[in-house]
Amino acid sequence: MRSRGAIRVLLSLYLWAFILYQLLPVRVIPYTSYAPSDFYPKPFLHVYTFAYGVKTAFSNHAGSIGNLLSTMDRRGFDFAFGDFPQIIEGRLFPLPQRSECLRVGEGETFSPIHFLLETLPKRLVGVSPDDPLTRTDPGGFERCVLVVPGGRILLSTFTGLEIPSYGSVLGSRRNLSFSRNRIEGDEYPLELLRGAVVTLGNISVRVFGYSEWSFYLPGESTRHPFRLVVETDVEKPLIFIYREGELEGIFDRGRITYPVTERGAYTVAVMSYKFRFNVFYFGLRTLSLASPVRLL
Repeated sequence: MRSRGAIRVLLSLYLWAFILYQLLPVRVIPYTSYAPSDFYPKPFLHVYTFAYGVKTAFSNHAGSIGNLLSTMDRRGFDFAFGDFPQIIEGRLFPLPQRSECLRVGEGETFSPIHFLLETLPKRLVGVSPDDPLTRTDPGGFERCVLVVPGGRILLSTFTGLEIPSYGSVLGSRRNLSFSRNRIEGDEYPLELLRGAVVTLGNISVRVFGYSEWSFYLPGESTRHPFRLVVETDVEKPLIFIYREGELEGIFDRGRITYPVTERGAYTVAVMSYKFRFNVFYFGLRTLSLASPVRLL
């Protein structure tokens, strides 16, 4: 009887810990700003998905290049940047010698709390767990941003089985890049890095600026005042706009056109939440970060 009582207590504690973990973090947002979702011209853009910082056997890690390429095909990755000594099949590129971009997830370590209260229970019921990085507050940033994979291959077998698989390593982390032109051939696509839009999950997001003179994509600059467009299909969205790392406004809808007239680097963070009570927003999740569009 005592063992049954102990099990009930442990299960109750686990259930309450799970509920609390799902409702964190909590943030007080006393007001949200207003920006109309006016009609705006939509540019025709090519969207590329790429991974950054992939580790393979080239740097004494486990991991097959063939398995990486096949996983990229299944998961919809166009390119990958990693420890490759040369360009491979026009899709795998060596890491640049120097990148000034903010790298989200670099140095990340395994979190047993996240595994016990997020990954394990949701996997058991067939639900995709949130990426651990969704629980981090992006704060203000002024430079381009990239997300790195969540780990590396620990064991490769002669049968081709890898633990964990490249599917698990790449997970739901994506670097998106918008381009006016189709990228072809083996030319090193540096624009992919400078204009990356990070997504953590299966979401759609578009970020660009426009004026009567032209369109401006993440990573680009202009001397003309413009309107910054952000649109996403995130449920219960919160769009944060920063100028030079300082918060400019918070918008509680999935499409805005924000007028930009002051000089600076304008970056975007897209978040969601579980529910709100008055000015308290529970279960905040960071789902996307966009490299800056600059007004010179």
